[in-house]
Amino acid sequence: MIKRKIAIIGAGKLAFSLIPAMLKAGYNIQCVVSRKLNSAKSLSNKFSIPNHSNSIKKIPIEIDAFFLAVPDGEIKKVADNLSKVKRDFKNCICIHFSGVENIDSLRALAKKGCSTGSLHIMQTFPSKNLIEIKNSSAAIEAIDKTAIYFLNQLVKKLGLKSFRINSDAKELYHLAGVFSSNFLVGNLFNAFTLLRSKDKNPADIFRTTSYTTLKNIFGSTPAKSLSGPVDRGDLYAIKKHIEALDSKIRLARKKDQLKLLRMNYIIQSLGLLEVVKVKYRKLNPNHLKIKKYLNEKLDKSDI
Repeated sequence: MIKRKIAIIGAGKLAFSLIPAMLKAGYNIQCVVSRKLNSAKSLSNKFSIPNHSNSIKKIPIEIDAFFLAVPDGEIKKVADNLSKVKRDFKNCICIHFSGVENIDSLRALAKKGCSTGSLHIMQTFPSKNLIEIKNSSAAIEAIDKTAIYFLNQLVKKLGLKSFRINSDAKELYHLAGVFSSNFLVGNLFNAFTLLRSKDKNPADIFRTTSYTTLKNIFGSTPAKSLSGPVDRGDLYAIKKHIEALDSKIRLARKKDQLKLLRMNYIIQSLGLLEVVKVKYRKLNPNHLKIKKYLNEKLDKSDI
């Protein structure tokens, strides 16, 4: 197989973890492009990449692989602009890394004879600090044989656990990732906020229960791992929770965040009742009382 010369377009958080993994795997990255020249220069210097620029027009002509590590909403725009550059795109390949965008966003390049595909790595990149991507799951979306072969080789060399995904499944796939990761962060943020004080460290308090819950989920199923007041049909505890939030809202100078947290509690508790249905195959009378109470509180909410 011909060793392709690669340009990375985008110098954000993903690039700072993707590039070192690719270099370690022996890939030939020749150029970094970013809208901000300083960002492109910083990234190229960090990993000793020979070329950098703030314009796709200045990508060296010998480049035959374009990796679009840009925000989801920018992919089509970048691909369209790239397709207008005077160069032969036949025998080239373009890959984007979005979880929500499909390869239709690269259509302008495909029309020029460029092979196209996408690779979404199911991993979090909260900063530009290195995140190990090896053993992460990765969704491959491609149609033409060149792109499929290239992506299969890429995931193999990077040590990713890949699977094929259809274009029309991308949005729900990415949404599932948001539920499994981003909303987890939001819930723990809320937990830390509620317990914030000088003599309590939320991280120490919640570490064991959070780790145990995740261990149970991946050792069994989410439904079988559910515990707590919704699971046991404890309406008394749920009422106490909402009363405590109501009291805190009344005393707070800035109420919006607490009101949102209260709404979040009600909606997620209603969602947990659906988990209860799966776990026990039905809702018992106590669960039904909780459902009625929560729906009443939801209807009366002023958010």
